[in-house]
Amino acid sequence: MINKYKNVLVTGGTRGLGLEYCRSLAKSGHNIAISDISENACKVYNEVDSVGQILDELKGYGVKTSFIAADLNSLDQTEKMVASFISEFGSIDAVITNAGGDISGSDSNASGGKAENNSFFVEYEEYRNIFSRNFDTTLNTLRAVVPYMKAQGHGKVVTVSSINAVFGVEKETSYSMAKSAIIQLTRSLAAEVRSSGINVNCIVPGPVKTGRFLATLKGRHSHDLEMLKNKSRLERVAIPEDISPLVKFLISSDSDFISGSVIKIDGGLFNQSM
Repeated sequence: MINKYKNVLVTGGTRGLGLEYCRSLAKSGHNIAISDISENACKVYNEVDSVGQILDELKGYGVKTSFIAADLNSLDQTEKMVASFISEFGSIDAVITNAGGDISGSDSNASGGKAENNSFFVEYEEYRNIFSRNFDTTLNTLRAVVPYMKAQGHGKVVTVSSINAVFGVEKETSYSMAKSAIIQLTRSLAAEVRSSGINVNCIVPGPVKTGRFLATLKGRHSHDLEMLKNKSRLERVAIPEDISPLVKFLISSDSDFISGSVIKIDGGLFNQSM
């Protein structure tokens, strides 16, 4: 089947899982626009040296690429980002709302560490920062993107939750709440835009060995640290390349009859239903 989905927006795309999605999709022939809070966000965990390096790498696959800086906590900046995307690419065929992270603070490079008190009693300002970084960035992106997709009569949306959304977590309460809200947002939006030919699905990764993961080991849940020691095929921390094939499938024409799904990708770590 011919894949008709070509112009893809990846938020939080300069590092970690977002960067892997960009690489994987560019290799498959998709045009990629990368969004992040700043050009310097890519340097925080020493994964790449510059946005220019990323763009040059992606262009090497023969696709069109660009970078758009935007703070997705701002709906105004988010709408301008999407308008810029449309101006450059002409249509928005798929979006991966990857921006987020279980880190505190609100600096311009999204480089904060874990909240000092990361429990239910996290400082309220920290709670709002973490919740907004995950849920509000997703909500704003979809509010800006979906009208274009409705006008086109097609589109693929992939939201990103976390395994922390499906079990009781001793730490990272605000992060887990935000990721749980993303799951319900996915289901509700999928029902609302079904008649417009838009697919909306959510992936729920377990622990993934990204730069951020390795930089924030202190304060992580014990199951993350235990899995980091394992080497077996399923009983280990995932690498980004374990997750990207699912994203690639969900924006392809092979998933045209899948919408409203929430798909765990955690090596069977958690088997309870969502």
